[in-house]
Amino acid sequence: MRFIVDLEYGADGVHGRLTREGSDRAEPFHGWLELLRLLERPDPRGNPRGRP
Repeated sequence: MRFIVDLEYGADGVHGRLTREGSDRAEPFHGWLELLRLLERPDPRGNPRGRP
C-alpha cells in the first residue's frame, strides 16, 4: 500500500491530508498520532496489506 501525505508543519504542530493508493479521497489529520492511526488502519477494501 502506498500513501500520499500532504504535510504542513507550523507553530500549532502538524496537519495535512493522507490519500491512499487508488483512492481519490484525501483524509485530513491533525497531529502525528492521528497520522499514524490513519497509516495503521486496515484497507477498506478488505485486505490490510493491499496484496492479493
